[in-house]
Amino acid sequence: MVCPLANKEDFVKIAHINDIQPLQMKMFQINGEEVCLVNVDGKYYAINNICTHEGGPLADGKLEGYEVECPWHGSKFDVRTGEVTNPPASEPEPTYEVKVDGNNILIRKRIQTTPQKPQFELTLLEKQKIEGTDVMSFRFSKTLLQYKAGQYAYFEIGEVYNDPKGPIRHFTIASSPTEDFILISTRIRSSPYKKSLSSLEPGVKVNARGPEGKFVLHEDYSKSAIFLSGGIGVTPFRSMIKYATDKQLPLRIIMFDSNRNQENILFKKEFDECSNINKNVKIIYTITDEAQNQSGTNNWQGEKGRIDKAMLARYLSDSQQKTSVFYICGPPAMIKAMQELLQDLEIASDRIMVEEFTGY
Repeated sequence: MVCPLANKEDFVKIAHINDIQPLQMKMFQINGEEVCLVNVDGKYYAINNICTHEGGPLADGKLEGYEVECPWHGSKFDVRTGEVTNPPASEPEPTYEVKVDGNNILIRKRIQTTPQKPQFELTLLEKQKIEGTDVMSFRFSKTLLQYKAGQYAYFEIGEVYNDPKGPIRHFTIASSPTEDFILISTRIRSSPYKKSLSSLEPGVKVNARGPEGKFVLHEDYSKSAIFLSGGIGVTPFRSMIKYATDKQLPLRIIMFDSNRNQENILFKKEFDECSNINKNVKIIYTITDEAQNQSGTNNWQGEKGRIDKAMLARYLSDSQQKTSVFYICGPPAMIKAMQELLQDLEIASDRIMVEEFTGY
């Protein structure tokens, strides 16, 4: 629908009606803006072409009805309104007003924009390969980036080509807001992005946008926080535990940290230091590698096996199970198992918070 107050001069030609067939979409550039023009049964819609998740080109994705799916991570948007219809995107797309004049398709010059998170330039201070694992940690200068413990940010490192998931990734900020650096830790895979990330040298500058995310500590400290962590999913919990310790929060935190073996227990030194000085923090480590469990190598004295009902019962009172807020973070299979476990324990959904690590 054309706004009755819009002048003819407010519109600009974007395409000819023969340029885009029914059930097709195509990218056009207008005044430096990338616009995804969509034809749904002869009706035209225009939406910003850059996915609000990590910048994927929407016109290269799939169109089903009024939904366009980003080719990078599967975010979906309604082309009529720009609203998100499927995550991981959380911010809507700006949309253009469209009209047809003869055989020409025109759009209104100005678009409805949504606030964008600020971008910060970070300098890499150091990187570390975690021995015995495929994990690397990167420590950056903090600059002006402000965030809450548990949130994440997008990192654009430049010089990334031919990565099917694009040149940008989001990572949880593993450092606490009380620390004077930004820390991210990730598993290094064979993707062009991860290869480029692992090859960065101290002194290089990268762009970070954020923060994002609602996986943060609850404010009612009378309710304990129970962390259920799997593998690299421990990163937000490092930020939260360090923050709670530095701020001396009157919040009881009990974390169950599940890993394949001892080598893959990330941040163990930091966690042990926090639990030694913070009486409100307790860490339960468990390893799931059956070969190591059976051989008894390395004299492991902690828990063995996956987190289950019996393990929770050994460390949580009935009262804690009934009143605590549960946080789950890890790979998809682990998250599904933990959700089923909590459902079996009849934990209310409003006391369960989930953050998923897909491992890309």
